[in-house]
Amino acid sequence: MKIVIWGYPLNSDTHSYIQSSFYKAFKHLGYETYWFHDGEYPEDFDWNDCVFWTEGFADKNIPLNKTSTYFVHVCPDPARYINEGVKRFIDVRYNHLWHKDHVYEYSLDKSKVEKVGHCCYFQPKKSRRVQVLNDHHQYWIEDYDKFYVTWATNSLPEEFNFEDINYPRENDKIYFTGNLSANGRCENYSTFLPFINECKKNNIEFIHNDPFTNPLNDEEVIIRTKKSVLGVDIRGPEHLRNGYIPCRVFKSISWGHLGMTNSIEVFNELEGHCLFKENTGTLFYDAMEKKNDLKFIKNSMMYVQENHTYVNRIQSIMSLL
Repeated sequence: MKIVIWGYPLNSDTHSYIQSSFYKAFKHLGYETYWFHDGEYPEDFDWNDCVFWTEGFADKNIPLNKTSTYFVHVCPDPARYINEGVKRFIDVRYNHLWHKDHVYEYSLDKSKVEKVGHCCYFQPKKSRRVQVLNDHHQYWIEDYDKFYVTWATNSLPEEFNFEDINYPRENDKIYFTGNLSANGRCENYSTFLPFINECKKNNIEFIHNDPFTNPLNDEEVIIRTKKSVLGVDIRGPEHLRNGYIPCRVFKSISWGHLGMTNSIEVFNELEGHCLFKENTGTLFYDAMEKKNDLKFIKNSMMYVQENHTYVNRIQSIMSLL
């Protein structure tokens, strides 16, 4: 069995960091693993008996093989795979309570699907026809398997350094790398603003880097996060409503920070191994008070190390095969 990550070249898209993490973890687990993209792949490669991990807007030239299995994240056109007679097609979806965008519109009742790991759920196909209806395609087709997943920390279990709990922080700075938007579906400025205001009142500089306009490599993001006085994760209104579980909170914890969130769904998925306050202004003060609770942070790190790395996600993926 060969593992083929087919997607974006590194740093060309934010999803390339997800693919990089899968590539790293598959290699770590001893799988024969390759990473190709539409613009660069070998012509003489043996595409038989592969497990592909790809994304539905980065798969234009992906080889479709009848002996191979395809996990496709954000897939606007399942028929392209199914009608070619691939061995197996699995639609990889977001682990949200509900989701609606240009590709998907669905709700997820986690009590009615199979839990195959932390933050991982499987919905097997049924003997029925289903409608594919999105901004790109509209048709009916036989049902297909669906896998709902949340990303993880990009640190391998062996890379956790519990001394990071004592990492020298810049007590007057918070470095935040991620989306900060004042409008649109993913607007989150309204929930960040109370937190940022309390930072200013306490002479803490909130330094934002937009990964879409200034992508940073993993090492730089890790260093910036580690030296921040707090490792921040705040969800916007849309994510609070649909129960979005971010990888950011797993990463912050794995790098020695107190986990903190304004999302009850994140708090529940982490089984209480983070700080939760709906009001982000209050979250700032509670986090500043609890950031030196080293025992709590260490227990949270151990929890993430055991349950929320890409090794865990791969174990869930491979259990479906």
